[in-house]
Amino acid sequence: MSMRQGPLHAIFGGGKVADILLWKDKTSAATILAVFTIIWLQLEVLEYQFLTVFCDILMLAMLAIFVWHKGAQLANLSPSLVSYVRSPPNSSNFQLSESTCRCFFQQINFFLFKFFEISAGKDLKLLVLAMVCLWMFSALGDCVSSVSLLYTSTLLLGTLPALYERYGFPSQVDTFAAKCIQEVKKLFQMFESKVLNKIPGMGKERVN
Repeated sequence: MSMRQGPLHAIFGGGKVADILLWKDKTSAATILAVFTIIWLQLEVLEYQFLTVFCDILMLAMLAIFVWHKGAQLANLSPSLVSYVRSPPNSSNFQLSESTCRCFFQQINFFLFKFFEISAGKDLKLLVLAMVCLWMFSALGDCVSSVSLLYTSTLLLGTLPALYERYGFPSQVDTFAAKCIQEVKKLFQMFESKVLNKIPGMGKERVN
């Protein structure tokens, strides 16, 4: 069965985030990747401190907005230049919409709810699995820089969905993904039978 259960745009929520991840909004997607690339270069390659990078980005943004606005004002004085200068942003472009904020906090509340559900031990197998995964990520953090890991994740998230939707690769990608899922299931079943089921209270059926 194909891994695609529907258009990727709908799977990603069908909103602004989906437009960015699938590069339907090319300007926003390119800007986000460019900003993350600059941050990664300054923190990892040039070894700047985070506060320095943050202030540099703010200064560049302020300078760009200032030049853009002044350029637009000068262009208005010369009708022949108006068509060459794009209208500068206004204050409303720098405000998050109410729906975006609501969606963001809904995701945070959902994460906190699931975190509590797992931590409460209602499903002991899931609790152990979550802790094993967190331990693996913790070990990975000792081998790879957190900034590089975050940048790599952002780069993959910002490119792979768009490439998958554009070029498809249905048979290769779906088959490979299905095999990976089957292997993960086999590993978990082996871990469950050899470890979890031998621990008192974990060999029972899931408690709702």
